[in-house]
Amino acid sequence: MIINTRPITLADNSNALLRRSGVEFSHVPMTRIECLTPSELDLSKLKNIERYDVLIFTSQSAVKYSASFLKNYLPANANLPIIAIGMSTQRVLKEYSLKSILPQSFDSAGIAQMIESKQYKKCLIFCGDKAPQLQQHTSAELEVFSCYQVLEEQAHQLHKVMTSKRIIILIYNIQTLEAIVKNIQGIDLERVWLVVASSRIQERALSQGIEQCQVASGPHDQEMVESAIELASR
Repeated sequence: MIINTRPITLADNSNALLRRSGVEFSHVPMTRIECLTPSELDLSKLKNIERYDVLIFTSQSAVKYSASFLKNYLPANANLPIIAIGMSTQRVLKEYSLKSILPQSFDSAGIAQMIESKQYKKCLIFCGDKAPQLQQHTSAELEVFSCYQVLEEQAHQLHKVMTSKRIIILIYNIQTLEAIVKNIQGIDLERVWLVVASSRIQERALSQGIEQCQVASGPHDQEMVESAIELASR
C-alpha cells in the first residue's frame, strides 16, 4: 500500500500517476494549504519591485497565491529574473506568463548557488509563512512575501488505511513528516517505509526513529511515485 500525503490542491498529478500504475494506493492528505492576505508591508515590496535583483518562488503554492499581486506591479517590459525552485513551480509560473530559470539542484542550496554565481545582492522570496531555508545558505539580502500557510489536517483516515503488511508513505516536506510522526504512534515501524523528497527530510526522519526511509530520485511527483512503486515491487 502506498499512501500519498499531498494536500488536496496539489495531489491531482501524483494521484493520476499512482492510478495509472495500477498499484494499490490511498490519498490521505496530512496538510492543507490556505491563502494569506498580503500585509501592507509585503505589498509595499511589490510597489518597489525595481529594488530587487531577482524574484524567487519556493513552491507551486507561492505562485498560485502571489502571482496575481505580482502581475499588478511588475512592468510589462520588466527584465527582472525569476528563479523557480523546481519544474512544477516553473510550470505554474508559465501559466501566469512569467518566465523563470531553474537552479542545478531543486532545493535551497541550488538556489543559493545560483544567487552567488549571478551575483544577486537583494532577493525577494515568495513563500509560505515559515522562514525560508534559503536563509541558511546565502549571505545575500533576503526579503519575503508571505502568501500562504500550511496547516495539519485531521488524520482519522490514516489508521484505517495502515492495515497492510507493508506501507509506503510519500513525504514531500518536513511539516508532513511531523504530522506523520504524530499519527503513527503505536504502529509497528517495521511495516512502514518513507519515500521522501530530500536528504534533509530523511535526516529528520532518522532522528525521529524511522530508519526505513529512502530519498527519491528527485523531488517531483514523477520521481517520488516511481521511487515508491520500485520500492513496493521489491
